[in-house]
Amino acid sequence: MQRRPLALVLDVLLMLVGALLGIATNYATNVEGEVPLPLRLLRQWSIPLVGIGLLALVGGQLWLRWLERRPVAAPVTWTAGQPPYPGLEAFGEEDAAVFFGRERETAALVARLHPAAPARANRFVTVVGPSGSGKSSLVRAGLLPALTGRRSRWTAYPAITPGTDPVGALRRALDGAVADGRPRVLVVDQLEELLTLSGPRERAAFVAAVRRELARQPGLWLVGTLRSDFLTGFLEAELAFLVRDPVVIGALEREALHEVVARPAAAAGVSFEAGLVSRIVDDCGGGDALPLLAFTLQELYRLAGGPGSVIGYAHYREAGGVAGALVGQADRIRAELLGPDADTGPGPDPVVRTLLRLVTVRGEEPVRRRVPRSELTAPEREIADAFVAGRLLTSDAGVLDLAHEALLRRWPPLRRAVAGHVDELRQRGEWERWAQEWEFAGRGDAFLLTGERLAAARAWQGRAPAGLEVPALVAEYVERSTRADGAARARTADAVAARVLESREPETAVAVALAAVTEWAPTPAALQALRTALDGSLLRAVRGDFGAAVTGTAWSPDGSRLAACAGDGRVRVWRTDGLDGGPDGGRAEPVVLDVPGEWPRTVVWSPDGALLACATRDARLAVWDTATWRRVAGLRLPFPGGGHGEAPGALAFSPDGRRLVSAGAGGELRLWDTASFTPAGALRAPAAGTPWSAAWSPDGGRIAAAGEDGTVRVWPAAGGEPVPCGPAHGDAVTALAWSPDGALLASASADRTVVLREPGTSRVVRALSSMDGIDCLAWSPDGTRLAAGDRHRNVRIWDLRDGAAADGEAAALWLTGHLDAVHAVAWTPDGRRLATASRDRTLAVWEPAAPPSVLRGHTESVWQVAWSPDGGRVASSSEDGTVRLWRAPEFGPPQVLATGQCGDLAWSPDGSLLAVGRHDGVAALWHGDGSPAAELPGGHGAWVSSVCWSPDGTRVATAARDGLVHLRDAAGRGPTRVLRGHGDWVTGTSWSPDGGRLATCGTDRTVIVWDTATGERLRTLEGHEDQVWEVAWSPDGRLLATASRDRTVRLWDPDADGPAAALALLAGHEDRVQDIAWSPDGTRLASVSRDRTLRLWDPAAAAPVAVAGLHADWVNGVAWAPGGGRIATSSRDRTVRLWTPVPRDGAGPLLRLAAGRVLHPPTPEQRRAHQLPPPAPVPRPRG
Repeated sequence: MQRRPLALVLDVLLMLVGALLGIATNYATNVEGEVPLPLRLLRQWSIPLVGIGLLALVGGQLWLRWLERRPVAAPVTWTAGQPPYPGLEAFGEEDAAVFFGRERETAALVARLHPAAPARANRFVTVVGPSGSGKSSLVRAGLLPALTGRRSRWTAYPAITPGTDPVGALRRALDGAVADGRPRVLVVDQLEELLTLSGPRERAAFVAAVRRELARQPGLWLVGTLRSDFLTGFLEAELAFLVRDPVVIGALEREALHEVVARPAAAAGVSFEAGLVSRIVDDCGGGDALPLLAFTLQELYRLAGGPGSVIGYAHYREAGGVAGALVGQADRIRAELLGPDADTGPGPDPVVRTLLRLVTVRGEEPVRRRVPRSELTAPEREIADAFVAGRLLTSDAGVLDLAHEALLRRWPPLRRAVAGHVDELRQRGEWERWAQEWEFAGRGDAFLLTGERLAAARAWQGRAPAGLEVPALVAEYVERSTRADGAARARTADAVAARVLESREPETAVAVALAAVTEWAPTPAALQALRTALDGSLLRAVRGDFGAAVTGTAWSPDGSRLAACAGDGRVRVWRTDGLDGGPDGGRAEPVVLDVPGEWPRTVVWSPDGALLACATRDARLAVWDTATWRRVAGLRLPFPGGGHGEAPGALAFSPDGRRLVSAGAGGELRLWDTASFTPAGALRAPAAGTPWSAAWSPDGGRIAAAGEDGTVRVWPAAGGEPVPCGPAHGDAVTALAWSPDGALLASASADRTVVLREPGTSRVVRALSSMDGIDCLAWSPDGTRLAAGDRHRNVRIWDLRDGAAADGEAAALWLTGHLDAVHAVAWTPDGRRLATASRDRTLAVWEPAAPPSVLRGHTESVWQVAWSPDGGRVASSSEDGTVRLWRAPEFGPPQVLATGQCGDLAWSPDGSLLAVGRHDGVAALWHGDGSPAAELPGGHGAWVSSVCWSPDGTRVATAARDGLVHLRDAAGRGPTRVLRGHGDWVTGTSWSPDGGRLATCGTDRTVIVWDTATGERLRTLEGHEDQVWEVAWSPDGRLLATASRDRTVRLWDPDADGPAAALALLAGHEDRVQDIAWSPDGTRLASVSRDRTLRLWDPAAAAPVAVAGLHADWVNGVAWAPGGGRIATSSRDRTVRLWTPVPRDGAGPLLRLAAGRVLHPPTPEQRRAHQLPPPAPVPRPRG
């Protein structure tokens, strides 16, 4: 009888007896007179009887409670013919009849689940033991049958494992559970999967779910199993709640092992040959004893033939013993799969590679990994199926798993493969856990990989060996992360690009733009910003291969070589044609000369370029023959009194090259004969300090020197007393330089001034101020500019031609980019380039007179711009009533044409004439030299908004606000053909390349294609949602492009009608598109907009290829140079800008060019100023 019916009968009987006893007692005690004997006895014994009844009631309930706490397992029998050993799999509830050896542990667990104070009990009980100790079997085949046996109210749920979704597994197991207080138990097997297959979020969520279910269901108990080597990891991962009071089991004792071997066989009707059980027990050992033993016994049962058989020593030897059974089975399956002639090569064979997919590594320990069968290839599934048939793998609901982790440690091929790929297996496990966290979080972007993690994941994808293929979820995770990272990089690069274009320091802009492209993303905006920054930079070459400060530099007299000396004790000499490697990045290596002495300070060439001399801080001079680079002289300057000290390093050749002057200590200048390198005299100033600088006048007749005392002195070169030249500086003089004509002597001082004086009269002609002390000076060869390098890392170039720098208030140019003091400056003989040497260990070459990229001169908005067919002139029209002609390539002061108020303009195909549309309705022609030619007859009655030439140059088309288009002979002969068709202002015209058609557009949102011979309207193109401002034929005549106020550019088929004519819509501008222009080869389309940007499009792909925004206001017009290498834009900001588009052959050449023109990577301050984040790891492509 089960507990519930027994309790019901007992309760009813006790209730009836109590009720009868109460009625009888009441009657007996209330009846007067004589009563029968039974009632007298009842009256006498009523109180004791009531007490006895109460005791019986309480005793019965206690007896029932004792039965509940001591469940009795239901009798179990073993089905004949069924193997009594499970092999590598754990014992289950159905195997309880043959589960032996753990009776004591089973009883201890049962007791833990029947505590004296249930309300205060820890209802998560974890069984902890080493791998192979039988934890799962104990719980499944020992505890659960004991709880759910006879006289038990326990309900057991099917056991679960955490897997990759532990919360989901728990929820599914307890789905539909009712919190009625009845005892229930759920086994959570292999808790270590919380560490090996789950991430921190999943673990935290699982603990929270466990707490919630235990609170909701007072009768629920959870029993877990955990490998002891993961116990520390549990504590570190904040899973201590699950192992607060574990049940620890160890290896089985010998007597228990004897039962494990013998008793299941007896239950199945199988016996062992005498002494074999003891032999088997003796052969057991190590942490994997039980699974190996179980597998061996399963093999022995199979070899013996099943029920009624006797397992003998011959069977044991055939199976390979305890140690060899599993290995032998795996070896046999592998051999059958590979065949006898298989050549597996140096790496793991296909069998082992497949099994590696079922392994991961946590810490240093390999553990099992479940894999859906669907993720395997067909050959891999064939291998897996063979191992499943051999009972070494399990397959449950399409998921493959190792039957036991003993296979990892006992089978040599797999053990070696795991040992050889520990890092890869561990990494795969990490990527899987991160991917699972992402999946668990609903695939939110916040959980995607970024930075170093993404870079590492991409790198791992590329080198993952066979057998460690990227799981599908991980591959999707990395791909999504890569896309999101690319988008974030693009946004960063575009944001930095916008800041770069606003930078007032071109060299810094180049460095920042290059970093944005290389560190973040080569977006169209970032690439064009880099190209535009390069256009604005005057830096042409950088050499940074110095080991210390660069202290001096000088060009050879013919300009073909550049020498520089540095504190690392070397002089380096480059050929100038290899100094700047250009876009291909190839640069010639310099000649390197070792300098005797300490810290070279100055390097100079002889006037004929045959000699190169260098002076050092310790007063040594070295001279080389520049033809052979053989050192021809090594000189030492004497110090007063024969001592030693520090020399300033001042050094200069005489203009005829016959003498060399060097500055020493104590105010002495020593002259040397360059033929013999012997002393040729000495010049000395009375009571003067050490001369820091010396310079020979251009005619060779005088030598100027100055130094510590701030006084500039001039000596006759032939000898004699020095003459002070003008007032002294307020501090030491650091540099001297004669003007090329010898009329002026410039001196720079630590007092932050530069003084220009006449050496003959000592009159100060000009005083220039500086923000910091100046260390070096150099006149340009034509004497119009003076370059100075200061201690605040800047180079300043004064324009001395027209007094613009009078009183030191104005400087023509600042060169910025060095990070430390500039020690030397030197002009090329032609004055086009300037070399600067800096304490920041770099040598830079600049082009101070480079053509400007911004053309200034107009005083009002610039409407349109047009490049002449030969590329030699750029014409611009403005609201200021002028047209200006700018001459390429210098783009100096323009020629001004007083045209009156005008708008559009166009060059004739031969470049001889310029047509200008005026606001008074007249189209005027001007000669290419800027002289007026004629006014075309038959003017419009309103503002001429567009003019264009026929390809043969014989006719001019004009359009105006009067809604008409005029076709006129350029020579003024013949009638004017008037085209009527637009319902409003005609804004644009374009002649087809073959001259047979004319396209026009207007504010009526239409484009009309006309036959120019007949004036017939051929077709009307509609589709824009607002006014159409401009139209342009592609160079091959196959496409029409239009620009509209609706912020789009559209491409059309001019030979199609209706919707078929609309080919593509190019969107991206944020305001009305003002103008468009095709590149000469038709591969690019430029558009400009009121959003202040220039955009370049690939018409074939209908995609943007570049964007730049540098104008300060609307951009009104755009024109390509004939070769396609430059673009001119006109703007409401009163400027014309010249752009170099990003090359079509990719970013490589551009990046190499930029890399050669960066002095230093962006500093942290420059990064912050341009909102450039620190460098981010770049995900590497697969493969």
